[in-house]
Amino acid sequence: MQAKRKGSSFNMMSSKRKLESIFLFVTGKCNARCAMCFYAKDMDQKAPDLSFDEIKKLSESAGEFNRLWLSGGEPSLRDDLPEILEMFYRNNHIKDINFPSNGMKPDRIVEWLKRLRSSCPDCNITISISLDGFGDTHDTQRGVASFYKAVETLKKVDDAFKDDGQLLKNIATVITKYNVEEVMDFMLWVFGRFNVSTHTIEAARGVTREDGVKVVTEESLRELQDKTALYNIAYADRIAEGVDSGIGKHIARFFYLGLMRAMYNIRASNIDKPTPWGMDCTAGETTLVIDYDGRFRSCELRPPMGNVRDYGYNIQDIVQSAAMKQEIADVGHGYGANCWCTHGCWIMSSIVFNPGKMIPMLLKSNREMKKLNRPFSINETVLQDLETKYRLDRDKLAQIGLVYQ
Repeated sequence: MQAKRKGSSFNMMSSKRKLESIFLFVTGKCNARCAMCFYAKDMDQKAPDLSFDEIKKLSESAGEFNRLWLSGGEPSLRDDLPEILEMFYRNNHIKDINFPSNGMKPDRIVEWLKRLRSSCPDCNITISISLDGFGDTHDTQRGVASFYKAVETLKKVDDAFKDDGQLLKNIATVITKYNVEEVMDFMLWVFGRFNVSTHTIEAARGVTREDGVKVVTEESLRELQDKTALYNIAYADRIAEGVDSGIGKHIARFFYLGLMRAMYNIRASNIDKPTPWGMDCTAGETTLVIDYDGRFRSCELRPPMGNVRDYGYNIQDIVQSAAMKQEIADVGHGYGANCWCTHGCWIMSSIVFNPGKMIPMLLKSNREMKKLNRPFSINETVLQDLETKYRLDRDKLAQIGLVYQ
């Protein structure tokens, strides 16, 4: 399958704020026990998931919006997920789907992605696989032996969608006490072994399942982000390779590097204490979170304001409700609640609705990245040395097709 990536809604700047992103927790079930999970207490309630018919009512009332972000629990555990996504594509003309997964069900994920690329041809899909470190490090952080399954998923997705520009492959790594010392080695190995589009490092957020897993400070995170900038630049070059025109390559590279660095800068500023982003947070104005049990919020880190059942599952009634209007006033674009956070999804969702601040921010970020650029060496010997250093099972990697014995 060969297809060029459709224009992402991230490229659309607007000063007019309206519902643009819905974050849908499709299930409260999970087959992992991640140490850094911020949603563990919510899932521990073990409330029933919204039914398909309930989600259908939400979709039918939402109107058009750009981006559907899946969450959970583990989204691949929801058996009717393809039907849900197809419904939002038909009813709401969504342009982007973000599909995070722990990668423990490789065949199911590939099967579903193939189906969605056929049934939702004009939609960009980002499959984001969680991979936190080498072998035992990843398994310890995730609370379950899943490293080789996640690696298998990445390989199978790459084989199935190698030339498909509308399916973006991301690896998400959350920095904790377990992996902070091996991040540089891990990012090098990932870049060499996988044909992924992006690799993001995240700071653990919210109240984590395990105490003490948050170890980064503003100083240490900035240092780490500066060190890993060379990989961000390499991924920007990889993304630009898939763009036809010369000017298109420059634009893709400019936006990717600018957005990544801007997000990282904002995030680092908020690790130790709330610090204004330099732009409005648009939580509640442009975003809506719907929990697996029907509660809704303006942001994943804000308290619930009600339940969709109390509003007849009508999204328009919810976003226009007195509760949401009060929430938006309380947040006050971040200034009112002083709840500035490290949450990359909300930073990204807000930045496109601050066009006056966005362009200077992107220009500054690109200048910073240019100063941090430096070459790095990668070859088969380097990769095998890393696999030996971190005791990876090369027989298992060979069975997956990632290396050759």
